[in-house]
Parts: sequence; C-alpha cells; structure tokens
Amino acid sequence: MNEHFKRVIEEAKKLRYPYNHIRVLAYIATRILGDPGEIKIIGGLAAAYYTNGYTVTVEADIYAPKLMSNPDILTRLGFKQHKEYIRSPWILEETKTVLDFIGLDIPFRFIEVEIGGDRVQIMALEDTLAYYLSEIIRWEPSKEAVQRVNMIFMAQKNELEPQYLKEALQRMNAYETLRKNPPRKLSNMLSNELIKLLEDIIHKSGRDKNGNKAIKSRHM
Repeated sequence: MNEHFKRVIEEAKKLRYPYNHIRVLAYIATRILGDPGEIKIIGGLAAAYYTNGYTVTVEADIYAPKLMSNPDILTRLGFKQHKEYIRSPWILEETKTVLDFIGLDIPFRFIEVEIGGDRVQIMALEDTLAYYLSEIIRWEPSKEAVQRVNMIFMAQKNELEPQYLKEALQRMNAYETLRKNPPRKLSNMLSNELIKLLEDIIHKSGRDKNGNKAIKSRHM
C-alpha cells in the first residue's frame, strides 16, 4: 500500500457514508487506473449517493473490467478477497469498503463526481431511479427497491429530468409496461407525487436537454 493511498484511507475514514467508499473508488479510478470512467458505480451505492446516505448497501456494485482483470492492483492496495461469500467480494477492512464486480448489459447513463480531488463515475440520477422503478413495474418488487425509489425521488425530485427518466425506463424495457399498466396501480408503493410524474411522462415527452453526460462536483 503506497503512502498516498494511506492518506486517502485516513481521509475516507473521516467521511460519512457513502462518501467514504466513493472517496476510495475515486482514488483508484483516477490515480491508479488513470480515468474516472474505469470505475462505474451502479445500484445500491448510487442510491446511497442520491439519498445522501439515507439508503444503505453492504457492498459497492461496480463495473470495472480493467480492475477486475488485474486483481493484483487491489491486493497491493490492501484489499482482501473473501472467496467464502457469493461472488467473492473484495474488502478493504480499514474503511469497510466491499467491492462486487458486476456486468453492464444495459447502456446506463453516468455522471462524474469529484471527491477529494479525484473523480469516479456514478449511474445518473434518472437511471438510478429507473433501475429500481423497473423492478417495481415489471416484477414482484423487494421492500428495498420500493424504499430506494421513494427515497431517491424525495431527495432529488427537483433535480429529475422527466425526459431522461423516460429514456432510462425505455432502455430498461419498463416504459411500455408502465404505459399498459396505469401508474395508479402502484399507489400502495409509490408516493402520489411520483405517480403524477410517471403519468405526465406517459402523456407528454417532458423537458429535454442536449448531451448525454453531466459533470457534478461534490466538495467535502
């Protein structure tokens, strides 16, 4: 473990969840792999980011092919692989950061976030919301998915772009299902305000923007 990374660990330990784990991942992406896009944060840790830590996940689901194919990088940084667990996650004990490598079979949108001078990519807000909404719309949803959808919407409703949410639902094959099954049928799981947004998305295209990638900065 190099001295710079030791300082990053100490810095991360002073940050609250989920920024402690994002700090570690941003360092690895920017300083070790050389590009913020080499690590893409998906799922639970993205939800935690958009809810300011009010939703929690045990592991960080990441898409990082270069890191996955070069495990010696993690070993040198002090991570240990726990093969007794499903999917053999890598764990950095000092910060309790658990990495779970996953595939990327859907073309999600991502944004770059900055923390401690380093950057990493996180699934975009609308894609994160759609990721869990699609579970509610298409399958028997978990309590976790319902909680994350409502918490993300509550925290970020003023930042949501309806057109991006519609596009995300389309990419996740959930939009047509939503059109055929009125959102009001989900009133036992979703807030009235979110249901109204979904109804608006179905009946009009929403506000659009140019470009596919935004950059946000977060200063700690």
